[in-house]
Amino acid sequence: MPPARPIHIKLQKRIEKLLEELAGERGVVVTEFPYRPVLNLQYWVADIAYVPRNDWDALPPDEYPVYAPPLIVDVLSPSDPPCQLNRKRIVAMSAGTQEFWVVDSGKQTVQVTDLNGTNIYAIGDSISLTMLGGVVSVEQIFAI
Repeated sequence: MPPARPIHIKLQKRIEKLLEELAGERGVVVTEFPYRPVLNLQYWVADIAYVPRNDWDALPPDEYPVYAPPLIVDVLSPSDPPCQLNRKRIVAMSAGTQEFWVVDSGKQTVQVTDLNGTNIYAIGDSISLTMLGGVVSVEQIFAI
C-alpha cells in the first residue's frame, strides 16, 4: 500500500478532532481502526471510526472480533478503486454500520450513506450526526 499523502493525513486528523469534540466521553474516535465486519473476512482498516464507549470497553485487546463500528469515515485516495469502496460500504452497512462517509478532498465533498440512503454534502452544507448529538459543517472538515 502506498504511503498516505499529506492532505489525506491532515483530513484524517481534522475529522478525528471534530468528531472527538462531539463524542466527548460517549465514545472513542480513532484513526486507522482495524475491524472485521463479518466472520469470513480478514480485518479491514477504517481511516476513521467512532466506537461507542460500551463497545470500546468490550473489545478484546489482542484480536479483531467481528464488529462494524457505527460510523466509518473513508478519506478518498487515488488508490481507492470505486468498486472496492462500494463493497466496503455495502458490507459494513449490512454488518451494523449506521453511517459510512467518503470524504473527497478534490471535490471538497462528503458522501454520507446511512440507513435512509446516500447524500452528498458540499461547502455550505452541514452533516447531522444523530449518534453524536451534533453537526459538522463541510467547511470545518476542509479547513486544514
